[in-house]
Amino acid sequence: MLWLALVFPEWPLQARFRTRDGTQALAVSQGQRVIALDAHALAQGVRVGQRLADALALAPDLIIRSRAPAAETAALKDAAGCALHFTPRVSLDHDALLLELSGSLKLFGGLDRLQRTLQRTLAAAGFESLTACAPTPRAARWLALGKPGQRVRHLAGLPDALAPLPLEVTGTGDAALLPLRDAGLRTLGEVMALPRRALTLRDAGPLLTLLDQALGRQPDLRIDHSAPHRLDSRVELPVPRQDSDVLLFAASRLFNAACARLAAAQSGIGECALELEHERQPPTVLTLRTGQPTRDPRMLASLTREHLARIALPAPVAALRLQATDWLLMPGRSRDLFGAQAPSLPETRAAASLLVERLRARLGHDAVHALSGSADPRPESAQRPVEPGTARPGQARPRRPLWLLTEPEALAERDGQPWRHGPLRCLEDSERIEAGWWDGLDTPSADEALRDYRIAIGPRQEVLWIYRDHRPPHRWYLHGVFG
Repeated sequence: MLWLALVFPEWPLQARFRTRDGTQALAVSQGQRVIALDAHALAQGVRVGQRLADALALAPDLIIRSRAPAAETAALKDAAGCALHFTPRVSLDHDALLLELSGSLKLFGGLDRLQRTLQRTLAAAGFESLTACAPTPRAARWLALGKPGQRVRHLAGLPDALAPLPLEVTGTGDAALLPLRDAGLRTLGEVMALPRRALTLRDAGPLLTLLDQALGRQPDLRIDHSAPHRLDSRVELPVPRQDSDVLLFAASRLFNAACARLAAAQSGIGECALELEHERQPPTVLTLRTGQPTRDPRMLASLTREHLARIALPAPVAALRLQATDWLLMPGRSRDLFGAQAPSLPETRAAASLLVERLRARLGHDAVHALSGSADPRPESAQRPVEPGTARPGQARPRRPLWLLTEPEALAERDGQPWRHGPLRCLEDSERIEAGWWDGLDTPSADEALRDYRIAIGPRQEVLWIYRDHRPPHRWYLHGVFG
């Protein structure tokens, strides 16, 4: 077996904001002490374990947030969802992930390539990690904490690899390590060199159990993480903002994590909700519809950009939350001998659906629709707006223009001939329409059509669609223009 440990430094800070590239100093506190901080706070002299008053004296502009265990658990599950794309055996371990990779190395082109791809995936979701490999999960975690980048492939190499590590990597706590420190022991190698009976007398039994698990002498059972089929991720902003670029960057963290998890489940989503949380206002909800199942974070980011360009936020955004419950099966497709993958019909339809959703995000949902044919022969009723993708062709009819006037335009008549900027010359083709009587069975309907349509050529050689009404006073009307 080969275990890869991913340890996330400054985890209380990472889990909450998923970024360490801000322009302001950030810190997370527990009680009255600093437990995590970013590089800006570190540069100003703030240290882990410092009292809050001392930290603020060194960095007056320091932004301090209280620790949020629930947010840390949720963020660790998001990171585990990204890791499930690379192996089904992912275990949560406090502020770390443990992955068993022996069955995945060949699929991803070896350990080096797998590890690089995994860390890029996590970085896109806002997670930075320290890594190490070992034949046991506990040894991998200890190495990631004490000697990041170390790789041990065989059990025989573990004692030498673990020997230089400080006792603090075991995570047993100061109270358990105090008797060993009083005895002058500082590293795992010094502990392993002593007789076991002597260590037992110093209340080091729990540490010996952990050491045996790390060396492969005792079983170290791990529970594989199973992600539910729903998305519910949240990320906070250090300072409430309204800038579209800042909001898109934070949203991309959520999209990348969600899409990596969807890829692991061979699934996609056709709709999701992005909530923009305000401090004193109800959240602004952006409904992102893709038309077809997708797990492409760039597509979701593009739709979000269109929505943000159209709306006015009522207040700065303090946090973003992504939710999606309806997952759709979206298996991959094999490539041909040369690695090419021609677009399929579903992919072509997906591109058309994406165009519709982008237009709706920019213009409004009700501003974009399709036209479906109708059995009504009246030109103004021959088509009706419907949801894109549900349109049906109408009946075959004589030649009609695409451009109809909103209201027919009454034409002048001279010597029985229709007139518009001059005499109109009617062609032989005609179409008679007698329809609309069913709109008012009890009383005569104003929408009843009794018309003879003709194609006419105007004095400027324009091609017009005109008709003569059968009802008095039997006038001529212009109803459409041919392109």
